[in-house]
Amino acid sequence: MEAVAEVGGATLAWSAPAQEGGSPITGYRVDSEPQEATLSVQLEGTTARVTGLHAGVTYRFSVAAVNVVGAGPATSSAAVTLPDVPGAPALLSARRGDAKVEVTWKEPASDGGRPITGYLVTAHPQGVRVKAEAEARSAVVGGLTNGEPSTFTVRAVNAVGEGLDSPASARVVPATVPSAPTEVKATAAIREATVTWSEPTSTGGLPVEEYVVTVEPGGTRLREGAEARSATVTGLSNGTEYTFTVTARNEVGEGSGASASRQRTLNVPLAPGAVKATGGVRSATVSWEAPAGDGGSAIIGYTVEVHPTGTSVRVGAEQREVTLPELPSTRAYTFTVSATNAVGTGAVSSASSAVRPLPAPVQVTALTVPSTQEGCLSISYTLRQQDGERADVIVEVDAKGDGAFQRVTQAGSTDHEGLLARATSPAGAPHRFLWNRAVDVPGATSARVRVSARVGRTGQDSRTVALSLPAAGPRCEQRMDTGRVSTTLAHPRSGTVGDFDRDGKLDLAIVQQPNSSALVLLMGLGNGGFQPARQHELGSFLSANTQPVAADLDGDGSPELIWADMSSGLSVARGLGNGAFDTVRAYRFGFSSWNENMHQGVAVADFDRNGTPDVAAVAGDGTLGLLFNQGDGTLGDFKPLGLMGSSGARLTLADLDEDGHPDLLAAGSGAAFAVLSNGEGPSRIQQVEGAFLTHDQALGDFDKDGHVDLITAASRDNTTQLSLFRGDGLGGFSVAERVATLQDDTFFWEHASLAAADLDGDGQLDLAVKVEADNTLALLRGLGDGTFAPGPRLPAGRRPYFVTAGDFDGDGVSDVATLQQASDDVRVWLGGPGRTTQALLTGPGSHFATGDFNGDGWTDAVTSTGPELDQVGVSLGGPGGLSPRPAVAVGSLVHELLVARVDADAALDVVVVRGSTDETVGLLLGNGDGTLRPGPDLSPGGVVIHADAGDVNGDGRLDLVFLTLRGEDDFYLHEVRLLLGRGDGTFAPPVVLSAGDSPTRALLGDLDHNGTLDLVVPQDSYGQVTKVLMGRGDGTFTDGPSLMLGYDVYLDELRLADLDHDGFLDAVYSVHGAGMPYSLYVMKGTGSGQFVRVGTYPAEGNCSSLDVVDFDKDGWRDVLCANPGMDSVSLLRGVGQGVLAPAQVFGVYEYAAVNLAVLDANGDGLLDLLLGSGLGLFGKTALLLQR
Repeated sequence: MEAVAEVGGATLAWSAPAQEGGSPITGYRVDSEPQEATLSVQLEGTTARVTGLHAGVTYRFSVAAVNVVGAGPATSSAAVTLPDVPGAPALLSARRGDAKVEVTWKEPASDGGRPITGYLVTAHPQGVRVKAEAEARSAVVGGLTNGEPSTFTVRAVNAVGEGLDSPASARVVPATVPSAPTEVKATAAIREATVTWSEPTSTGGLPVEEYVVTVEPGGTRLREGAEARSATVTGLSNGTEYTFTVTARNEVGEGSGASASRQRTLNVPLAPGAVKATGGVRSATVSWEAPAGDGGSAIIGYTVEVHPTGTSVRVGAEQREVTLPELPSTRAYTFTVSATNAVGTGAVSSASSAVRPLPAPVQVTALTVPSTQEGCLSISYTLRQQDGERADVIVEVDAKGDGAFQRVTQAGSTDHEGLLARATSPAGAPHRFLWNRAVDVPGATSARVRVSARVGRTGQDSRTVALSLPAAGPRCEQRMDTGRVSTTLAHPRSGTVGDFDRDGKLDLAIVQQPNSSALVLLMGLGNGGFQPARQHELGSFLSANTQPVAADLDGDGSPELIWADMSSGLSVARGLGNGAFDTVRAYRFGFSSWNENMHQGVAVADFDRNGTPDVAAVAGDGTLGLLFNQGDGTLGDFKPLGLMGSSGARLTLADLDEDGHPDLLAAGSGAAFAVLSNGEGPSRIQQVEGAFLTHDQALGDFDKDGHVDLITAASRDNTTQLSLFRGDGLGGFSVAERVATLQDDTFFWEHASLAAADLDGDGQLDLAVKVEADNTLALLRGLGDGTFAPGPRLPAGRRPYFVTAGDFDGDGVSDVATLQQASDDVRVWLGGPGRTTQALLTGPGSHFATGDFNGDGWTDAVTSTGPELDQVGVSLGGPGGLSPRPAVAVGSLVHELLVARVDADAALDVVVVRGSTDETVGLLLGNGDGTLRPGPDLSPGGVVIHADAGDVNGDGRLDLVFLTLRGEDDFYLHEVRLLLGRGDGTFAPPVVLSAGDSPTRALLGDLDHNGTLDLVVPQDSYGQVTKVLMGRGDGTFTDGPSLMLGYDVYLDELRLADLDHDGFLDAVYSVHGAGMPYSLYVMKGTGSGQFVRVGTYPAEGNCSSLDVVDFDKDGWRDVLCANPGMDSVSLLRGVGQGVLAPAQVFGVYEYAAVNLAVLDANGDGLLDLLLGSGLGLFGKTALLLQR
């Protein structure tokens, strides 16, 4: 028998009995031990299902078979125990949550004999039950109320049923974090904010322990107690937007936050805007606009700061403008403005544009003018100005007393100042100006002199003094009706104008050819002339194709020299104010390039309006750029603006679009560009339309329409072509109009050169253009409508190359200067009414001699005339000018004319030395009315080269001395021959004098002051010996002392005159030597026939024709010489005791300076000059009138 326990019962199985007892078995009886009243048995065959048992009880079952007889013996099973409910689980924990508790447990020690099928968790006293799977060891009991305490039990469940409850847990209160606080608000203040709130709607089931205030940005957390309802957050940044979040914390933790609307802390104001400054007299008025934001706090004031001084002024909140006084006008200033509120002072505004205050007016003080008869008067005056600003000065004279003042003529001087940019001081700076009174008011007995001064655009101050004028004495300098010439020591190529020694007079800095590291400097004298040229070593290579620019970059009153060089950079030589320059500073940029035309790719202007000049330059690759001034004269880096198409582009400055800012015109081969500035620097580039070729250019209002026009000059096809581009006032130009074409012999690569200025004082811009074909300066007179009338051609030396303009004589009118490469000189033509409006006067004939041929007291000129110069005629002098009389044919070309009285009448006669191999000399007898008649020819016995006349034998009759050339045995002999006069126009046969082997001249003069004429005969010999023959008074001579000039010189001309007023004749030699410029030797006569050299003076020309005469009528003889190779005449004024002043040189047309004569040609009491070439049809003559 077997028994199998089951839930609530058992299943029994057995085998039928082996014997039925003779009666069929009718059933079976099943019993249990212990017996149960509830026992129920369900039989089915030999099995039974027993129920009604108790779980967990151990039972033994017995079965007995039953038949009709009864129950047989019982068979018992083994004991079996029925399955039970599980034991009680072990409760491990109960953890609270939000309206829930999480319960954890351990499975029971007994599963009751059947697998646990689940667990049942019960919350007490709520009775909330939660089922869990058999595998679970925890469960969450939800549906609880936060803050309401509960205990929890767990029972296990198996097939039998629910087991026992675990022991109850400790009391657990469900809870969560608090909800967000309510009514969170924030109020910002200065670097802090106050945050307020109300308690949360839910504390989460537990009391709130604290509140947390979080600040973003920054993450700062402030903790406040449970009772707090506000907090103050400090240490915040000004003007920063913050978010303030408040959370509540309980035992569970920190709840969600509630944020106030974003709040911005109070800030300093924003920067004021639109800061502008306007200069006043030593002041500036600054205006501004209020800041766009006040930072949340009302503005309480503004601070205006001055830069670079750092001074400041505070003004009230309502002001938007303030005037700052006591600003020295010697520099520019910028201004910034900042606003202040309760928080503090805000950001500084952008700086205003630089403004230079207007200077205080200058005062002219202590004016004195001496009342003497000097031809030039030294005017002394004092200039007082608060900031020491330099002032331009005007000196005027009213000679008639009618109040009509005229500018005076400035005399050249190295000891006096000019009128440009004169120094001032608060105490008064003294100055001296040399007035050429003899030119301006030669006959006035009284005059009023006025000195006026002005600084910039301020009002002009004047002081006037009245003076009595004694009769004018001799002139202190001579002024001729032609251009002044100054030699340059080198081949000049280009130049620039500036007052490099700060003496108030314009100077010239000249670039020479070939390329060199030295400049040629010519310091201006103030009268259109210059001091002797000198070389100045720069220590830096200067291309001959470079045209420098002079500008004061560092504001010290001394211009710097600025040029673009071939090594693709910019060079700046700082001016020292004494006519010298400091070491060159280089600014490198771009690429190197060679351009055969003149390169002036530099312009200087205050492009950014900060009060200091900046530099625009064209690099070697044609790129235009700016180098901004750093405020101390140094320049910043090269800032490219655009490609101008040519490394040889020239830059010219003007306000092309009429906005008050300096613009650029960049023009080269093929293209031109207008580069327009906006006050911060060039900002817009536009091309000038049309085909473009230029070698030089000028900007100005040539058609008087108020707009800037462009004139270009280009060399092409042996012409110089001048074109006009009319400006439209917007930076644009019309198509080109050809305004002039000048025939020239230049080649395409030879650059044209021009200057534009009002040269004749009529208010219209004129043009001056060099013409190399005939070595002239062509003037074209502006008509004011963009057209030009042909003007005179002025002599311009040999091979004029460069033209520029400037006020070289300080009279307020532009002058024009040309540089000549072949004659190595500078020529200045003074501008003004009547000065450059007519060509140089031409004189009569070519060879000259002078005398009074009609007895009217005026000196006349006898000249060679006619196409072949084979006629001789007299031009009568006097107030009407030279008046030619009929000429007389002399048979051949004239070589020399000598005026003498060879017959018994009172009329002057003329000895004509012919320029032929004829061994005769012509004689023209005077008729006493200015006409001549042929006389008998003379036969000196050879070809005459030179003649002189005088009473050699003391018989009262004029004798003639000739230097002759005679052929003998294939040699030519130079001889001196004497022809004694008979007083009737005839002469005794010639006598050969023993005058050396190679005489070159023969001059008569009483060397020993004994009343008899002696003879001075220079020799063409080694050592340049001069032989002296002492006259006996009977027509014979004895040898006197010889004079040796030196072995390194060559004699050109010789004249005798008493230069030192000691009663003895002195000698003036014109000499030159290898490597030695032409010079004048002054030899003092001792009275014994001997001479001692006492002075050597540069002739400033290749002196060929020499004259010694009191040209300026000061009582001392002066020296004049014609310079044929340089087309000029030099005047060296005698200043007493045989001393000569430096040469003044005046220009004439080419080949006109061979022969020279001196006379008063127009009867004005001033001596004038006649010059001629002696070349017939191909020669030129000139009449230079003294002004």
